[in-house]
Amino acid sequence: MPIHSTAIIDPKAQIDASSEVGPYCVVGADVIIGKDNRIGPHTVIEGPTTIGEANRIGNHASLGAPPQDLGYKGEPTKLAIGNRNFLGDYVQLSRGSSKTETQTTTIGDDNFLMAYCHVGHDCKIGNRVIAANSVQLAGHVTVEDRAVFGGLVAIHQFARVGKLAMVSGGSVTSLDIPPYVKAFGFGCAVHGLNAVGLERAGVARDKIKRLREAYKLLFRSSETLETLLAKLETDFADSEEAQHWVKFFRETRRGVVRDRDPK
Repeated sequence: MPIHSTAIIDPKAQIDASSEVGPYCVVGADVIIGKDNRIGPHTVIEGPTTIGEANRIGNHASLGAPPQDLGYKGEPTKLAIGNRNFLGDYVQLSRGSSKTETQTTTIGDDNFLMAYCHVGHDCKIGNRVIAANSVQLAGHVTVEDRAVFGGLVAIHQFARVGKLAMVSGGSVTSLDIPPYVKAFGFGCAVHGLNAVGLERAGVARDKIKRLREAYKLLFRSSETLETLLAKLETDFADSEEAQHWVKFFRETRRGVVRDRDPK
C-alpha cells in the first residue's frame, strides 16, 4: 500500500494517492504532498509544509519542524519543497521564522542533499544544488543554482553561496561565497575559477575564457573593490557571468570572500 499501516497521518494532511509513505512515518496537519513521492521509514513531516512531485525522502528525516530560533512564538510559518529532490537519511529542514516577509524556507527542484544535512529557517535553496553529508546551513542562508558542497561544510546565518560555486569539504565561512569559484578552508578563501563545474553546466568555452579574464581583474587586483566592479561593468559588459559577479558583490550584507593571494 502507498501509505504503510503503521504510519500516523493527520486527517488534515493531503497526500496524493500515487505517493508512498513508509513505516512509522508521522505526517501532521497542513501538510500537502504531491504526486509520486517516496517517503522513507520513521520520517516526520510537520506543517504547514508543501512537497511537490517525485521527491525521494530517506529514513528518519525531519521536515517542517519549527525553526530553531529564540524569537519564534509558534507562528504558522512554512516549508516549501519543489520537485525531484533527493533528501537523504536524517536530513532536517526547518520551517521559516516570523522575521521575513514570506516566513518560508524554500527548497527548489532537482537538489541532492545527502545524509544529516541541515537547512535552517528561512533558507532559500535554488535548483540542482548538491550537498554531501552533514552540510550545515544556518538560518537565512541563500544558495544559488548548481552550487556544490563537500561534506561537513558550515555556512553562517545570512550568508550566500553563489551559482556554480564549489565549496570543499570541511570548509567554514561567515561571508558570502561568490558564484563560479572554488572555495575551501576556514573562512573559505577563493582558490580559482570552478572551470570544471562551468563546463559540466554547459557554459561555452569562450564564455569560460572571458570569465577567467574577469576573475584575474576582480580577485587578483589590488585596486578598490568598487573600482574593480565599475571596470567589470564596462570592460566585461558582454559577459553575463561577470555581470552576475557585479550584482552579487553589490548586494552583499556580510561581505564576500576574496582570493587567497591578491598578488
